[in-house]
Amino acid sequence: MRGSPQPFRRFASTAVLTTAALLCIASGATAQSQSDIQAARAHFKTARQLEDQKNWEGASSELRAALAIKETPGLRYHLAYCQEQVGRFSAALRNYKRAKQLLAEGQQAADVSPLLAPAIQRVEAWVAELTFVMVGDSRPKVFLDGNAVDIAKPVAVDPGLHQIRVLHGDQEQALEVSVKAGEKRRIELGPTEKSEPEPVAAPEPPRDVAPAPAAPAPSSQTSLKVPVLIGEGVVALAGLGLGIGFTLQANKAGDEADQALADINQKDPQRQCSSDSAAVQSACSQLADFKQQELDARDIATAGFITAGVGAAALIATWIFWPSSSQRDQAAVHVWAQALPHQTSLGVFGRF
Repeated sequence: MRGSPQPFRRFASTAVLTTAALLCIASGATAQSQSDIQAARAHFKTARQLEDQKNWEGASSELRAALAIKETPGLRYHLAYCQEQVGRFSAALRNYKRAKQLLAEGQQAADVSPLLAPAIQRVEAWVAELTFVMVGDSRPKVFLDGNAVDIAKPVAVDPGLHQIRVLHGDQEQALEVSVKAGEKRRIELGPTEKSEPEPVAAPEPPRDVAPAPAAPAPSSQTSLKVPVLIGEGVVALAGLGLGIGFTLQANKAGDEADQALADINQKDPQRQCSSDSAAVQSACSQLADFKQQELDARDIATAGFITAGVGAAALIATWIFWPSSSQRDQAAVHVWAQALPHQTSLGVFGRF
């Protein structure tokens, strides 16, 4: 790959190129009407003004209008120069080469002729080249950036990203290629492979198999077993959590009561709560509160553990003794519990 092209430098004065282009236009006056020649000259004059303002797109439009009337090497050169300034290097290369061809065919443009070789060399350093290679017998239609291209020869493109669309009969393939300045890229084209459907094995003939017995319809008692088990499990877990939580609270209250008692013994170890000291009386009051909190918390913790035990026992009993569809006439198992301060009771009875 060649080095980066240097910026374009004019090799002749603007006045000389303008005069050459106008002379070329005037040389065709014998074959065209005078009004057409005047129109071509007006377009070229406007194009030169736009070039001086670096309005390359506007100048290109005026030059194309002049070329539609009369094609000359000077007009082609100016159009290529405008295209080069906006980065349309492949189009500029075509117009530079077309100007060279017109000179070879006999048109006169002595001031343009020495400028073409360096201009072509300069632009060729920027132009990338795509070569399309056919795979197999495919002869697809190829569209480059939306325009149909002849893939029998290399295609000149500008550096950058390009969209390629390939049509293989009723199949379409989309490609995206990015090329650098001066890069030559080879692209293989071939029909896309069609995925063949996998053969489906023929079903085996049915064998003589005894029909499976119909599943018995679940009874209403069986359908209630799962919700009951869930409910009993929730009760057991809730009771366990309650018992653990209040046990921790009772332990904390007991620790605080011990601390209050230690404060009393430190302040008046002889009389303790019989002391007339306000500080001792306050500590005794706190001691009584902490002791009561400890007793209350332990009662609630006990009730929680009892509840957990009842829930667990009910869960186990339900799992074991819940009547099945063949045992609908059997009596259910009953579990009862009673919790009082410092006294608990648990009982299970039923017909087995």
